[in-house]
Amino acid sequence: MKNELTEKVIMSFQKRFSMDKEEAIQNGLYSEDRKAEVTRIGKKVIITPKRNQEYIPEFVINDVDVFEDNLRKYLDAVRTVDIKSTKMDERHNEKYFIFNFWKNATMSDFQNPEKYIIRYTNFIKDDTFNQFDKLTNMGMYGNSMLMAQREQDDYGFETPYIMHLSLTNGKYIYNLPWVRYGISKNKNGDKIAYIYALQKMEPSFSEKYNEEVKKDINKVNSGVKKYRNVTPNAIAALAIFMGMLEAEGITAIKAPDFLIGRYGRFVNVSTEEETDRIQYNLTEKFLRNFLRLDEQLDNLKLEPISLNEFNSFLCMSLGNMIDCKNPALKQLYCLGRDGGRDIRANEKVPETSTLVKISKEER
Repeated sequence: MKNELTEKVIMSFQKRFSMDKEEAIQNGLYSEDRKAEVTRIGKKVIITPKRNQEYIPEFVINDVDVFEDNLRKYLDAVRTVDIKSTKMDERHNEKYFIFNFWKNATMSDFQNPEKYIIRYTNFIKDDTFNQFDKLTNMGMYGNSMLMAQREQDDYGFETPYIMHLSLTNGKYIYNLPWVRYGISKNKNGDKIAYIYALQKMEPSFSEKYNEEVKKDINKVNSGVKKYRNVTPNAIAALAIFMGMLEAEGITAIKAPDFLIGRYGRFVNVSTEEETDRIQYNLTEKFLRNFLRLDEQLDNLKLEPISLNEFNSFLCMSLGNMIDCKNPALKQLYCLGRDGGRDIRANEKVPETSTLVKISKEER
């Protein structure tokens, strides 16, 4: 059958967008009438949800042939990587991959899924930061060593990769938030960094070491007047990662505002208003980190929002770090930019196996 994968996606979204059974009965709808509506106009397909909720937009396949071709390339890519999964028997299950793929799409991705598929396929194939596949010492911050390691994530999360950042005194580890990211390329071949999440991690077992590191990390708040209601740990992790991007020559950064399939519903939430409130708070909290860095880093600039293009991403440009009014933030950024290139002779580096063991125990 021609466009067989596309038809599977359509069937999946008809089910995903269907009206709840109880709601359908209240509206006098039964069986097929509960399903999302599918409109076909030449090679274009529009799937319109039955449920009247603002965060579930129409899904628009602009060209079924292009969509099908890109989806096959994505499936080929995802099958070639060593995906960690608790559902190992479903690793090569086409239906499983197709259904879960859309959990990480934004509102604008729903309007141009062909572009979204290409981007995520690039995420999978990207080898940026592969030098950090082994635990790497980035240098000293205070009395601690900054360590970085790239890890391939379980399938179905926001991105295929996580950058682990932590501080250690050789005995204890203080985990900074995980940076969930993906790297793609535009039509000109330039790399774009997509940062999807800053995920809080468990602190060290040592309360004394926790307090010592927090004192050092909290220095990033010095002199800040706007966007103080963010977590210093998140700002530290993000600043380090920005420095790592500069070292790779990556100047374009994007952060999504809302992932429809991932955050559209919440457990134990009984009303649509409560869902909207939670979603707004999650999105605002995440994006405030970038607004804060825009205030503190002279080399990070927010791009103006285009009124002519629907875009669900906060777009930023990154230049070369020359100066920063906050010494602690500048040091963290520069550790990300310059760390890993060489290890200072006077620094004693803990054995990698020891740090990995401690890290796993503390997760």
